[in-house]
Amino acid sequence: MQKKMKLRPGYFFMAAVFGFCAHVIYLSVPVYMMIVYDKVLYSFSRSTLYTMSIGLLIALLAMVVVGYLKYRILARAGDRLVQEMEPFVMETMRADAAGTQPVGYTRGLYDLETVRNAAAKGQLFAFLDLPWVLVYLIVLAIIHPLLGLAAMAAVFLAVVFHLLLAVAEKRRYTAADVGFSANVEFAKNCLSRARLLTGMHMLPALVRLYGQHRHRADATRSGADALYAWIGAVIRLIQLSGPVAVFGAGVFVFFEEQITAGAIVAGLVISLRLFFVLEQRLAGMKSSIEAAAALRRLRTFVDVQPAAQKLSLPVPKGQFEARGITLALAGKPVLYNISFDLAPGEMLGVLGPSSAGKTCLCRVLLDIWPPSAGKVRLDGAEINQWPEQDLAGYVGYLAQEPILFPMTAAQNIARMQEPDSEKVVAAAKKAGVHEMILTLAKGYDTMMEGSGTNLSAGQRQGLCLARALYDDPKVLILDEPHTHLDDQGLQTLLHCMDGLKQSAVTTVVVSDRPKILMNMDKLLMIKEGRAAMYGPAKEVLAQLSNRQPPRQTAGV
Repeated sequence: MQKKMKLRPGYFFMAAVFGFCAHVIYLSVPVYMMIVYDKVLYSFSRSTLYTMSIGLLIALLAMVVVGYLKYRILARAGDRLVQEMEPFVMETMRADAAGTQPVGYTRGLYDLETVRNAAAKGQLFAFLDLPWVLVYLIVLAIIHPLLGLAAMAAVFLAVVFHLLLAVAEKRRYTAADVGFSANVEFAKNCLSRARLLTGMHMLPALVRLYGQHRHRADATRSGADALYAWIGAVIRLIQLSGPVAVFGAGVFVFFEEQITAGAIVAGLVISLRLFFVLEQRLAGMKSSIEAAAALRRLRTFVDVQPAAQKLSLPVPKGQFEARGITLALAGKPVLYNISFDLAPGEMLGVLGPSSAGKTCLCRVLLDIWPPSAGKVRLDGAEINQWPEQDLAGYVGYLAQEPILFPMTAAQNIARMQEPDSEKVVAAAKKAGVHEMILTLAKGYDTMMEGSGTNLSAGQRQGLCLARALYDDPKVLILDEPHTHLDDQGLQTLLHCMDGLKQSAVTTVVVSDRPKILMNMDKLLMIKEGRAAMYGPAKEVLAQLSNRQPPRQTAGV
């Protein structure tokens, strides 16, 4: 059962306590003015005035300190939320990007930052101040019922328009933001193919399409802004008229000798505070709507159930096997009953026509995609039984498309960890890219632009191979490691694979190059997701070259 994210109630409580203190302290202002205006002003007692003024100053300083502490607590609540939620949000986004859960939720970190900012600024906790509207109305009614009725009428109108604004804008702003974000992602996705856009002169078409999409989003946002401005203007008119109405009511009952002049001033000060609370609610309305929508998305998509701690297993020797691997994506079968087994240090070559399922098999072996049926085992334990932090040191992977991260060459090789200089250089030498890295502007400290666009495809592939070899993995999976290599690069790769065999690294290689396949211990040929051939490399190669008649294969 999915566990939903929750804000800690302790922060609500502390924010409510400090808010309570701030409002209570504020009541000293109208009390001070009423006493001074009705008593001190006519007694000419300077000592009383000084004493009360000093007391009020101390109270106001305390109010400032309480307000500071309140917002510090709210900021801490936002920071704590981010710290606790980031791993779960990133896990959800990773699972979505890997295709293991078709959620389509890619804006998790944006939503988390939106909620954090709203919490830090008190916009998520604005409702804590709303009960004080009732308190101030009661105080005004105690001063005189007519003052309470005047304030109540203005507050009622303001609340009605606030609710109207919230209902009207909730969907409009959310729809506009979703449309804008989708349009930006579309543009970023297209601009990441900058060379193709340039070579095919497609930029004007992209600008036109982006403009059309943006125009629709802008129309929605413009309508939301117009309605927001109109209703907001009405609300501000009400909030300006409210204190004036309270003051006028006070003057009217003063003429009837039912209250004092000091009570009129006190009522005016209280009404200003009353409508200040409502004004704050209006100012943060849009942010509150956006934060509430972001919070709902986080609660809907992000599972905050901590993963069960997996028991660390002994360092594997490299026994690697697949039993009956079957995979279906979006209801469509991709792999059917694939099996093989590799002793420590053995090499398996996987070959077959395009779209046969070779890359899909690699992803299943790495537990990127869980199989629909079957098991992948490392030293007898299912691959998903191993703790992720342990597998990071035992398994290496070179994807078909060489992708680097926007960090230094050393950090890329070290898999985003703090680089161990000896291990980084050793991996680079094994991959045959040490000398190439030294020719870069800053050597191992050279930053990779984007996904490594400042390097050639072959150089990126070499760095990715070094990353796969970092820290001497026990199992290595290479998906077409020769794709971007020239003849010299291919020789370097073959030399690297000789070293892997000498180091007894269990290796799975997807390739169609005879020079690579000849060095394999076993070969697995896949056609249309099924194992067409499997066995010792020499026998499979002999069958492929028709040097002996095909025979029934075993182990698949």
